[in-house]
Amino acid sequence: MIPVTSRTALYVYLFHPLTEQWVTAGRLDVDSSSGTGQFIYAPSFLDSGEAISIDPINLPLLGPGKVMHAHRYQGLHDVFRDATPDAWGQLLLQREHGLPFNAHAVQYLIRSGNSSRWGALAFGRSRRPNVAELSTPRLEQLEALCTELLAIYEQRPASNDALRRLLVQSPSLGGARPKSSIRDRLGNYWLVKPRHSGDAHDVPQLEFAVAQWATAAGLNFAPTQLHYGEQEKMLGIGVLASQRFDRRQQVRRMVLSGATLLAAHFPSASPHDSERWSYPRLALALGQLGVPVSDLHELFGRMVFNALVGNDDDHPRNHAVVFDSSARQWRLAPAYDVVPNLEMDPPRLAMQLSHGQFECSREAILADAMKFGLDSEDQARSLLNNYIGAFLNTLDTAMIRISSGTVKDLLYQRVTARARKWAL
Repeated sequence: MIPVTSRTALYVYLFHPLTEQWVTAGRLDVDSSSGTGQFIYAPSFLDSGEAISIDPINLPLLGPGKVMHAHRYQGLHDVFRDATPDAWGQLLLQREHGLPFNAHAVQYLIRSGNSSRWGALAFGRSRRPNVAELSTPRLEQLEALCTELLAIYEQRPASNDALRRLLVQSPSLGGARPKSSIRDRLGNYWLVKPRHSGDAHDVPQLEFAVAQWATAAGLNFAPTQLHYGEQEKMLGIGVLASQRFDRRQQVRRMVLSGATLLAAHFPSASPHDSERWSYPRLALALGQLGVPVSDLHELFGRMVFNALVGNDDDHPRNHAVVFDSSARQWRLAPAYDVVPNLEMDPPRLAMQLSHGQFECSREAILADAMKFGLDSEDQARSLLNNYIGAFLNTLDTAMIRISSGTVKDLLYQRVTARARKWAL
């Protein structure tokens, strides 16, 4: 374990997308007393002839000796905050290491294992990278894994000591729900999320149904599966598995969250933070990265879909880009964590649909449509109508995968009512 003091210096390692080797990309220094940090690219990295920015918008390759400062996240640059556990992983680390609820962000960065981090970054004290391979439960352990996740969530003793140690040593990706990674027989990595006792309805089943529906309608969603153990099968309770797009077997892929692209604090630290939470702003950031225009149209479609189904958990960390090493360009990552809010009919989203407009309406959707790579208002209206038509034509894809009649009726009525208002 790396000791934490008021000043922490860490080397930043990158799994290079072109060489598929670990390299030392730079050094991060954090002063926890002042809540500031600074990053500098390593001269050897810059002189290698294969230097690549780990965050082209916020940490560009400015040249040797150029220091870049951080004032958000207690001194962590946004891309390093991406590599730090969110609520669930922080909870595991608090319980394992006795960390206070308000522990400094760098303590979570240091104490979370490099093997399970999101993306292609790792951290350590040595100049030379020394990163362990991802130690992950196998698909055949899924039932035992979910049992252990729920035991942790409910603060019960371990059912499987080995799995408990593994889960605590490898805090998972973002969000507040219990989750962990598994590896299938082909070597692919999946994020699994079981249903727990606090759910008013079958959240894994709903998320699976929505992902299958959006995919059928032509959107790019992360591949999802719904698994049932023997006990879960009798109770009709499934476990969602969503394929990790930041892994391709043992290859790690560079990723950036939407919050990083927008330089937007998440969770909000002040009422002004959400002013940067915006689909049009995100589209402009994607344009800065040079993504294909088809990715901008895809983002527009996801905005429409979230508004149509009432997914108001579409905050900027639930959007991302991934580096395509074969094309040597950034691409909009597959959509993930899309779940309609069934506790209420949300009138607005977490992200602005147009400047200053969070409300779900046709007017808000179209007001800034030109920022999504569209040529005219006519093209924007046509694309909106096309997406709505595709979502309605494939709605049965979701309906046949939802077992609750109440959930079916609620979702059907919401979608068809909004579609009638918006499609002209």
